[in-house]
Amino acid sequence: MTTGSTLDELTVALRGLGSSRPDPDDLQRLGRRVRRARRDPQAPAALKIRIISSFLVDMLADAVAGALLRRGVIADVELAPYGALPMELISGSPSADLLMLLPSHRDLSRAPPMGASAEEVEQAAVAEAGFWAGLWPADRPVVQLTFDPPATRPLGEADGLMPGGKLHYARAVNRHMARQAPANVALVDAEALAGAIGADWHNERTYALCKQPFANSAIGDVAEALASTAAGCLGKARKVLVLDLDNTIWGGVIGDVGLKGLVLGMETAEGEAFVGVQRYAQALSRRGVLLAVCSKNDEAIAKTAFGGHSGMVLRQEDIACFVASFDDKATNLRRIAETLNVGLDSLVFVDDNPVERAWVKSQLPEVLVVDLPEDPTGYVQAIESARCFPMHRLTREDLTRSGSYQARAKTTAAASSAADMGAFLADLEPRLTWSGLLPDNADRVIQLIGKTNQFKINPHLFGLEDLEKLEIFAISLSDSLQDYGIVAVVVTQRRGPDFVIRQWVMSCRVFGRRLEHGTLEVLRDAARRHGSERIVMTFTPSAKNGVARDYLAALGFDGESGELAVAVNAALSVPHHMKIMEMKNSA
Repeated sequence: MTTGSTLDELTVALRGLGSSRPDPDDLQRLGRRVRRARRDPQAPAALKIRIISSFLVDMLADAVAGALLRRGVIADVELAPYGALPMELISGSPSADLLMLLPSHRDLSRAPPMGASAEEVEQAAVAEAGFWAGLWPADRPVVQLTFDPPATRPLGEADGLMPGGKLHYARAVNRHMARQAPANVALVDAEALAGAIGADWHNERTYALCKQPFANSAIGDVAEALASTAAGCLGKARKVLVLDLDNTIWGGVIGDVGLKGLVLGMETAEGEAFVGVQRYAQALSRRGVLLAVCSKNDEAIAKTAFGGHSGMVLRQEDIACFVASFDDKATNLRRIAETLNVGLDSLVFVDDNPVERAWVKSQLPEVLVVDLPEDPTGYVQAIESARCFPMHRLTREDLTRSGSYQARAKTTAAASSAADMGAFLADLEPRLTWSGLLPDNADRVIQLIGKTNQFKINPHLFGLEDLEKLEIFAISLSDSLQDYGIVAVVVTQRRGPDFVIRQWVMSCRVFGRRLEHGTLEVLRDAARRHGSERIVMTFTPSAKNGVARDYLAALGFDGESGELAVAVNAALSVPHHMKIMEMKNSA
């Protein structure tokens, strides 16, 4: 690890480390170095994260700061006083960009006595979960560790299965908290963490000294889980799993051994391991992670396995971008990012060859490179351990994302040969549908605001309570190829003669579809109804949102010092190719 002290040096060095499970001491040292680097007057702005716990977390705080930096998040991590949970939240919402709440099972106060009925246990668990849910502020992201499994089990092996068991009650409370959690709250599964670590999860002496429910050796895993979840809440989650082919998703080199020579299928242990890799990748795809192929292969030969081998789980339609050539893999990864319209820091690269991994690390430090073991039976666990794709809400748009990228690829290919772009887009029969904030779209609205980086006018996030006080436009797109779901959100309010856009985000999946023109028409109609003369916004430049500034300029927004405006009745391009409809049950 570099000994440099600037944040840029630390970030580049860490992104080049790949996915190796970090040592807790390394994370803590890194966190301390982040604090020192933050003293530099020229240091960039950092997110303020406050940890509120019922036990001592001094060592964990530095590890969390280090784990966040590994994910590109520069944070000032501050600690509430010892034992401040839950009183600090009861007395008032503390100032921070994100809160981390760390209780332990010893904070459970409503557990009924042993021998209570199942109904009594369930009622107590609902009340206990309701108490904790009532503490969550609605105006910022919250990451909470669920209640950890008790170290002792009075009912033995049945403790987690029978009413009256301590573990059974903790599980019940966790389950009800998950049901009650709003979109701005993400839970980290303490029982899953404990299970992965095993007998080393709890140390009685550590608990006696500082009431910490997990051993010091588990600090790295806890910090990584908290940081990964927080990064997801802040829009820093990875988006694309990029897979090599030969000896990564099947055994053997297809160009040498052909289809029949591939090791793939349930007949052998090694073949079953590769089936497991494909099943895992497909499961990620179905929950919204994009899959791409980056292989040194003849493309036609490589594609014969997809649908041509009986052991294949993945199909070509599962792959959002397929790049097989004999160019170096850093070059091909750049092509994949460009094709999918995502940043390099959205990519996770999986390759069995350590030389290829080292090359990508050296050339593209933004890409997260998974360090695979030699044995393919360990590949899935290696990817899983990297915690690349955190998720705390599953929306309809997540389930259809892979298909929408396939549709986008078809659209892009057809558009490249079209003589008249307007006529081409009209042939797709696009339909823009908009609504206000509704109970069934609130999760997606908050998710899209949080995770979007390119078309985003400023860094402001909004909780449900904030959004309910403002006028929201949730924009959906569908066409003859795909229903894309909600792909844009505009947060607005009236201010004198102005119709103010507080936030405007649009998914990169629909770039080039002129959805922004249709969205502006919706906004202009709303502004006219309010009697507004101008539509105004504050645009805050970032490293990633230059594309938004270009789109806004094309729409007619103009101004200085970040204050942009367009007249409501200005002569602007109207998207005649797009049908615009308001949902009947819109706000």
